Amino acid sequence: MILKILKLNVYVYFKIGIIVEKEKTKDIGGLVMKEKKKTKRAFNKGITLIALVITIIVLLILAGVSIATLTGDNGILTKAQTAKTETEKASEEEQVKLAAMNAAMNTQGYKYDTEDGQKVPIPAGFAPTEIEGQNSIKDGVVVVDENGNEFVWIPCTLEEFNKQRNTETDWKTKQLNYNGGTWGDSQPNQEKIQNSIDTNGGFYIGRYEAGIPSSAPFYANSDGAEYKQTADKDTSDYQPVSKKGVPAWNFITQPKAKEAAESMIANNGVHSYLIDSHAWDTTCKVISKHDETKSLTDSTTWGNYYNNKTTKYENLNTLYALHTWNKNGNDGWGYASTYSKGKVTGAPKATGYNRLELSTGASEDFKAYNIYDLAGNMKEWTTENGTKAQNNNDNADVGNVADTDVNPIGNVVLRGGGFYDDNVNNPVVHSNGLNSITDYNATLGFRVVLYLSSPVG
Repeated sequence: MILKILKLNVYVYFKIGIIVEKEKTKDIGGLVMKEKKKTKRAFNKGITLIALVITIIVLLILAGVSIATLTGDNGILTKAQTAKTETEKASEEEQVKLAAMNAAMNTQGYKYDTEDGQKVPIPAGFAPTEIEGQNSIKDGVVVVDENGNEFVWIPCTLEEFNKQRNTETDWKTKQLNYNGGTWGDSQPNQEKIQNSIDTNGGFYIGRYEAGIPSSAPFYANSDGAEYKQTADKDTSDYQPVSKKGVPAWNFITQPKAKEAAESMIANNGVHSYLIDSHAWDTTCKVISKHDETKSLTDSTTWGNYYNNKTTKYENLNTLYALHTWNKNGNDGWGYASTYSKGKVTGAPKATGYNRLELSTGASEDFKAYNIYDLAGNMKEWTTENGTKAQNNNDNADVGNVADTDVNPIGNVVLRGGGFYDDNVNNPVVHSNGLNSITDYNATLGFRVVLYLSSPVG
């Protein structure tokens, strides 16, 4: 049987019109006349459906290539955004350097007029960064000293500063081995601190966790810095820094942290101290007042906790260390011996028993009121100390901040949770009275506060 194969061509027609100009000649009495006449001619032109489909496919491929070129990790738009971010970062760094130069020239101190019409005391040796978003009480005023250390102004009254945290009902549920003991701040010069708050209407807190100074021998270098225990070392020759992108100063006991903090800044207008419980609580209250998105009792989205599911750790480019449990087959933490510097790899989100320690200010996610890492990353020593609690259900006997200086006995309170903690049980208002003043490891750090020693302006 002969099969007759019929070919079917389907055409898509387009009607096209063109103008045709014709020329005619006429003979009128021996005189030849030319006459031009314009006519419109229409005709149909078609292409096969197969050709049309192929054309559309080619156009889609070209569109896909164009989109891929524009977007994606290596796309033009992504690179443009990265370039913009890097430019803004470089610009901010330059402004901080300029502010540090201005700080060196500020020999008298003055009142700074903020963007929202408030006044902030700027002591001698400091200057505001005046960067947008850092120049208002609403956002948090950032100042820098002549060495580039950054601090944030915390406005408060003396009554607010002295208010004990056990009056905050929801905070009391976040206390560990605290209730039932006898606690009080051992901050030196209590009377001067009281006068400073009352006279100047606030204090300064380190914008970053206390960092290792580049001159200290505790770390080999910033690219592959070996952890070394500082507990048995003399820290008096090394002042901590409050700067972005440096290793947090860990492996330090509370007395050594206190010593290091007090050595950071000491001039006629300002004295630095290890943060006390009242400064911490007041800072938390100011954050809650100005930023309702930052929960104080569940700091998941703004702290470096192992169960933070919001921050894209794989996008961070910073110093970091990955600590593991039973790394060597032994019970306990196998703390990393070196930092890596660059894009976080291996464990973008610390899972299982892995825990990711980051350098100071590693992510904008960890910022609240222009202060970095108050929640998560390092548990931070305070000057609050006392006897270990025996019963978590008992009421705490908390000393008044204005009490005379006392020597630390027993345990010291840690605040803020750490990189190996979860946010629910260890949020920013967490009070942990479990640790002894002689403890030290990779999870324990500290933060510096500044109190003005005399009225400014």
